[in-house]
Amino acid sequence: MPRRHVLTTAQLGELLALPTEESILIRYWTLNATDLKEIDRRRRDRNRLGFALQLCALRYPGRLLRPGELIPAEALRFIADQVDITPEALAAYAARFQTRYEQLDALRTDFGFADFTPAHRREILAWLLPVALATTNAAEIAATLMDELRRRRLIVPGPFIVDHLISTAMALAERQVAHQLARGLLPAQAKALDALLTTKEGTSVSRLAWARQPPGVPGHRALARLIEQRAILQAIALDLAGAEGVHPERLRKLAREGARFTAQHLRTLSPLRRRAILVATVLDTITRLTDDTVALFDRAVGRMFRRAETRERDALLRDTRAVNDKVRLLARLGTALLEARENGADLQEAVASAIGWDKLAHSVAEANRLARPDKTDLPALAARAWPVLHRLGPLFLGSLRFHAVPAAAATLRAIELLRAIYENGGQKWPPSLPTSFLRPAWREAVVGAETANRRRRIWETATLLALRDRLGAGDIWVEGSRQWRAIEDQLIPPARFAAMREAGPLPLAARRQPRNISPSGAPCWNGASPR
Repeated sequence: MPRRHVLTTAQLGELLALPTEESILIRYWTLNATDLKEIDRRRRDRNRLGFALQLCALRYPGRLLRPGELIPAEALRFIADQVDITPEALAAYAARFQTRYEQLDALRTDFGFADFTPAHRREILAWLLPVALATTNAAEIAATLMDELRRRRLIVPGPFIVDHLISTAMALAERQVAHQLARGLLPAQAKALDALLTTKEGTSVSRLAWARQPPGVPGHRALARLIEQRAILQAIALDLAGAEGVHPERLRKLAREGARFTAQHLRTLSPLRRRAILVATVLDTITRLTDDTVALFDRAVGRMFRRAETRERDALLRDTRAVNDKVRLLARLGTALLEARENGADLQEAVASAIGWDKLAHSVAEANRLARPDKTDLPALAARAWPVLHRLGPLFLGSLRFHAVPAAAATLRAIELLRAIYENGGQKWPPSLPTSFLRPAWREAVVGAETANRRRRIWETATLLALRDRLGAGDIWVEGSRQWRAIEDQLIPPARFAAMREAGPLPLAARRQPRNISPSGAPCWNGASPR
């Protein structure tokens, strides 16, 4: 197994450091009646204090105290107060050489602590492998290892052995994952994966690098390119079942390596490792391209509406002066009419003298042109949006598969109907179009259309917009997507969780809070380790 270092000196120091936080001291270093009885059997205060400290150090962090080690002041006071001995007594601990070994033997015999043997190493590695398969974070694996050693009352070995245990478990996990990903490949699939490292025609990059390039500006061309990139990778026909048992973090790590390594670097790797990386990279890239396809469609539609809003805003700014002129004209006209009515004058004469009938007629015609509808003109919106959506829709629906919650089933049926219409080239339309899934305003726009062609365009636009809204709400999700997927897909499958629970305690790697380093100048541990 490799002798690589996976933990830094600081991380190892934190794992093996004696506690200083009050919560940890209370949890692990509180002595019970049995502990105090065993401690009182030692002769002299210094030996009782030393025995108590070694007992607590074996419980947490789980190791023997090192010769000359500085004991944190907080930890020393916490133990000294419980055994009613002054902390200074530790300085003279174990003046008799044999005392150290006698006490260590007593701790093993009376409290069940055991040395870490080669047999324990094999057991721990077997137990640690599922943990390493579930994460690539060496610090989390180390924290879980320390907890398990404490649970088994095994004395934690030296830092080098701890680091080697973790590196070995991680190497075993990497090898197992590689075998799992590559063992089911057919010869044609292996050949297609290796072909991804060759240069793509008309470019200077490999097929894999080309397939991973970002889509660019939202539009028909960018969407078509995304679909082509995805189709090239899907043509390899990798079986997703081969990756189902691999932890997502493991897959992401391999995919990151596939994105970071050049084609030349990947070709130099062993076939097993290269193909495992390529499988993970292809699966991850297909998922990312699926997400990019949905995101690009969403951005393209949003961009279209932003342009419409910009046109409306620019038109409003452009007509501001004309609108203001009409408001002033209305104020003059109203003032003249009110004064004529109060004075009993002729209203027609009032209009003629205040504005003039010709100018009034011209102003009314211009006011009608400037007037905006109280609500959005959906038929007009559909007329502007349809050319864009009609180009995006066939590509978008033709490349993805959608699923929906029961509340969005009607929308999904309409999407499948529109997909079928696209597939037959728009030649076959049903006699009546479903509208129950549409908002009332869009439903009225579809029903109120003057011609069949206009009705179809409004319905097509409304259906694609409804799909966008449902995707954003999570009512409809995309097969093979990471961002637009069902909530259930983000949970551990029930069968797998049941199997994990049956196998024994769940090995959960949890991030630990950093501990404080013991202050310098604290009393020193003078006992020698038997190692």
